[in-house]
Amino acid sequence: MNRIAIALWNPIVAKEYRSRMRTWRSPLAMTIYILLLGGVGWAIFSSTASSARNSFNGAQAANYGQVLFLWLILFQMVLLAFITPALTAGAVSSERERQTIDLLFVTKLPAFSILWGKLLASMSFVILLLLLSVPIFSLVFLFGGIELDQVLIAFLVTAVAALTLGIIGLACSTAFKRTLPATVSAYGAAFILLAGSLLFGLLFPTDINPNATKAPAPPAVTYLSPILPLVVIGMNAPVTGYGIRNGVYNMAQGGGMACSAGPNGAQSCYVTTVPIGKGAVGQPFNPPQPIGTTIPSGLFSGWQYWQATITMQLAICLLALILSALLLPPIRHLPWRRRARVVA
Repeated sequence: MNRIAIALWNPIVAKEYRSRMRTWRSPLAMTIYILLLGGVGWAIFSSTASSARNSFNGAQAANYGQVLFLWLILFQMVLLAFITPALTAGAVSSERERQTIDLLFVTKLPAFSILWGKLLASMSFVILLLLLSVPIFSLVFLFGGIELDQVLIAFLVTAVAALTLGIIGLACSTAFKRTLPATVSAYGAAFILLAGSLLFGLLFPTDINPNATKAPAPPAVTYLSPILPLVVIGMNAPVTGYGIRNGVYNMAQGGGMACSAGPNGAQSCYVTTVPIGKGAVGQPFNPPQPIGTTIPSGLFSGWQYWQATITMQLAICLLALILSALLLPPIRHLPWRRRARVVA
């Protein structure tokens, strides 16, 4: 076998595949996953159809596919956020608890191969769940409003987010000797990644600059959450209002500005006091509005939201995987000590 085949298929992967799929838990988890996803899809469709019939709103009836797809993809992301950390948080710590980790260390497999085998077996189950949900998501094409590229990009964002959560759970499993603290820390990291980054945009929003030529964008930390790009993909519209401060501006110079959202989502701002060189009281000011689904300004200006999210999450995956490979061996050969030994 060549090196690529050995890297992708080692004894750890074969053992994890057999032990995972021979139990009743995996078929039960897949059945519950499909039932929950299908039940939520049916509930959203019934609610949207009933609301459209009661209000005689033809525009809402024509938007079935978009609403259904948005809620399905968000609910699937939440489900995977609950499932993925549980799959990897006990990958290494459970070996320590069963006192079988030493048997892995005496083999010829390096630490990275052990971690890769654990990760590949867990993420293969996640990919299987994503494939099982494809028939449910294909129903949105019956109602229109959603293109194939939106579905593919949304699945890509979901898969990368699940991979990030899986690698973070694996890092927690190598850092803690017990499964319980590893699981708690993995779920805590998942909450910070999904909800904490979004909360950061609400607590520390971007200030509106009247002199800016580009529309303001949420802070770059908020792009860590896959929820933001999934909403942009599902709605196929720019983000307006989130992560932008609607309050006082330039108070140090004696000026202020208040903003309010219009019926179409556009912001209308006006000067509340007289800033130096900025005009009179009540002078209207309309900041630039985002156009399209790209990030209008900031660190990732001109990027798609999903591109920024995937880039930041892959960077986190790389750092967490390197940290796991350093923490796993019982004897750690630090680089600076190795150089000192060579000099001696």
